Amino acid sequence: MTFNKDTATKILIILLLFLSLVFRAICISHTNYDMTAHNVPWYLTLYQDGIAKSMATEFANYSPPYTYFLALATFTHDFIPPLTAIKLIPMCFDVLAAFFIYRIAKLKFREGYLPILAAAIYFTAPTVILNSASWGQADSLYTSFLLACLYFVLTERPFVSMLALGMAFSIKAQATFFLPFLAIMAIRKKIPWLYFGMMPLVYLIAILPVVLLGRPFLDALLIYKKQAVTYSVISMYAPNGYILIPNEWYSWLTPVGLIATVILLACWVYATSRSRINFDDKHIILIAFLSVALAPFLLPKMHDRYFYPADVLSILLAFYWPVLWFIPILYQFASTSAISIFLFDTNPSFVVIGFLFNAIALAIVLRTQRLAENRSETNQKISSALSWLAAILTPLILFGISINLLLTSAFIRIEYAMPYIPADPYGLNKSERFQWASQAIEYLTNNKQTQYLDRLEFENGTPVFNDHEIILMDNMKRSAQKIFKYWHMSLAATFMLGLLAWVGDWLPKFRHGMRRGGWLTVALTIILGIAVILFNEINLTVYFQNTDTLLRLFPIRFWQDFFLFMAISVIGSGSLLAISLAKIESMPQD
Repeated sequence: MTFNKDTATKILIILLLFLSLVFRAICISHTNYDMTAHNVPWYLTLYQDGIAKSMATEFANYSPPYTYFLALATFTHDFIPPLTAIKLIPMCFDVLAAFFIYRIAKLKFREGYLPILAAAIYFTAPTVILNSASWGQADSLYTSFLLACLYFVLTERPFVSMLALGMAFSIKAQATFFLPFLAIMAIRKKIPWLYFGMMPLVYLIAILPVVLLGRPFLDALLIYKKQAVTYSVISMYAPNGYILIPNEWYSWLTPVGLIATVILLACWVYATSRSRINFDDKHIILIAFLSVALAPFLLPKMHDRYFYPADVLSILLAFYWPVLWFIPILYQFASTSAISIFLFDTNPSFVVIGFLFNAIALAIVLRTQRLAENRSETNQKISSALSWLAAILTPLILFGISINLLLTSAFIRIEYAMPYIPADPYGLNKSERFQWASQAIEYLTNNKQTQYLDRLEFENGTPVFNDHEIILMDNMKRSAQKIFKYWHMSLAATFMLGLLAWVGDWLPKFRHGMRRGGWLTVALTIILGIAVILFNEINLTVYFQNTDTLLRLFPIRFWQDFFLFMAISVIGSGSLLAISLAKIESMPQD
């Protein structure tokens, strides 16, 4: 047998299909909270109470079309376990989605095995297998219809494409992530606006069976409204910027985020639709991907699974844009970091890394779109305003870095090494003081509760901290965590501004804003320092008694040095940043 490119492709396809089946077989027996609390009880209700009787009630909080598939699954009760039967539903739609992946790739690669390879890669993607075989979720159901919608757009069958969109929407409200893409297609006269009426019409037809069986019409019609208010959280571990925002902001930030998303998506639709280039298949797939990637990235209240369509379409994107071959990899990392929190109880902080991957991938694709459409750089007024925002965020970042450096055991060790630090009047040596001071600082920066402090005891069995000190440290911990939260948000916002500057070709303005921010940091630090010297005096006796452990571990001189070192580090870092960026700006540009 001659070993050529086609042979290697066939071997890779066989290997991928084998691995996909093996991993599905491993995952299918695994259960999870959603299965035990929702899907399996729904299945059993249908089986035990009867399909007609159950369908007339609000026995499930998923849309009626999903429950139709669940009802069909009950006919296998005698020979397939309920858990397996439920998971076979999305797994069957994995096959349907793979078919449309193949058909879309076939439009470009009319010869050879690359279309089959695209389908095999999708079928083996970790997020696809975890979503259907392990989690048993319905994301492959509506996503397969979104792929059908895209395929029929590419083959110039707009009526059928909008029919497929209606099917997708009748299963999951997240099908609306495709609307910005379809709005662009309508503006470019590839889809008649009248056909958008298919989406609500198909939904009405889809809920008609349960209404005829006795379920109240409004109850079935407004199922998505009820789903939207189920969880009052700003983010359900979705890999977007909201993961860094405290949930205390939910009530006001949610409507602001929704309005901002509508405005930003409308701007993107407007700018894209005005492009003078020809929208070939390659560009249509790029826009389709951006639609399902931008919407959940900008929206609040997103769940960990809501980037599933972007995960899938990124595979097609890589086949149509080989230069973007790494985008599906970034999305697999981003989405897996999110869904692993629910499935495997992984550390929630990993989703922050997923957010970074997501933001980088999205920025790269947006820049690719801008260059492909020969668009000019971002509007001068907008870029100038964003440059000033970077300047305002810079002091928060530098202050946060300084505090993080000082709230460490290393700083405590340096302080205790200073000859002017007074000895403990009650007999603790430097080693003992360092031990307890390090644990106190660690408490401020970890996720432990006050019980951690209650358990700390000296060798003679007496508590290290009294009740008053524990309450005070708990308040300090809350303040420190808020500071860290704002610091993380400032870092993320500046990171996003940097990406936007790169996408929109206004990096010099971004650097200029950061330079202004460096000098602003220096000025603010000097003003605050003068204010502290003139109007304040550190007096810890207001909060502590002389016998309190905290005062013995952290005497007044310690806090004086703390603020002095913080001022020096912030002024130094601000000056260094400003001078360095000034030198970069003075360099000749290409």
